[in-house]
Amino acid sequence: MIRAIIIDDEKNSREYIQTVLQDYCPDVEVITTADSVATGIDAIKKHSPDLIFLDIQMPGGDGFELLGKFPQPRFDVIFITAYDHYAIKAFEFSALDYLLKPVDISRLQEAVGKIIEKKDQDRKQEKFEVLIENLKNVSNQFNKIMLPNMEGFTAVEVREIIRCEGDVNYTKLFLMDGSKILISKTLKELENLLEDFNFCRIHKSHLVNLNNVKSYTKGRGGYVVMDDGTKVDVSRNKKKELIEKFNLLGPN
Repeated sequence: MIRAIIIDDEKNSREYIQTVLQDYCPDVEVITTADSVATGIDAIKKHSPDLIFLDIQMPGGDGFELLGKFPQPRFDVIFITAYDHYAIKAFEFSALDYLLKPVDISRLQEAVGKIIEKKDQDRKQEKFEVLIENLKNVSNQFNKIMLPNMEGFTAVEVREIIRCEGDVNYTKLFLMDGSKILISKTLKELENLLEDFNFCRIHKSHLVNLNNVKSYTKGRGGYVVMDDGTKVDVSRNKKKELIEKFNLLGPN
C-alpha cells in the first residue's frame, strides 16, 4: 500500500482527488491532507509518506518552497497544476508527472501506476532542479531536458543537441561535443517535446536543431549540413516545411 498526502489549498480539489483515489486507485491510502506549504511540511515530517500530490501555487508559498525543505526526498511527487500549455512543457522536459486541474481520472491512474511499478523514479532531486530551472525560463528557451537511457535518466542541455536519429523505439542524440546518447524514446515523442524549441522533423528518421544547420542544398528533397559536418537528407514532403521555417524566399 502506498501512503499518500494531498497538499492543495483548494478544499474541493483535495476532496475530489481523495475520492477518486479511493474509487480508482485501491493501492493508494490517503493518510492526511494539507492546505498550505507550512501544513504540508508538517504533515510530511510527521507521517513520512511514500507519495505526495502537490499543488504548485498556494497562498504563503509554492510547492517548490516545500520541496526545498526536503533536499533528498524519499517520497515520490505527482504535481497538480493549472499552468498553461507552454509551462507544461517544463514538466515534460523534467520527466516528472503532473496532473492538470481539473484532474482527469485516467491521467491520475496512469501517474499512480508509474509509482506502483517504480518507473521513472531515478534521480528525483535532479528532476526537481531541472523543472524549477525551466519554469523560470518559460518565456525563453528551456535549458535542460531529462531523457531516459538504458541506466536511468540523463540531463542534457537542449542547445547542445545537434540532431536526433530515430530507430524504432529508440533515438540516438548527437551532441555538440561529439558525444552520442541512446535514449528509450521514439523520435515522434522527441519531436513533440522539442517542436516549440526550433527543432524540425526533416525526415522520418531525422529531427534537427535548426540553430545548428549550417546550410541547405536543394534537390528533390535536398539535404542540410549540420555544424558537425554531417549531411542529413530532407524528405520531399518535409522540404516545404523546412524552407518555411528558414523563411527562405525564391523558387524551390
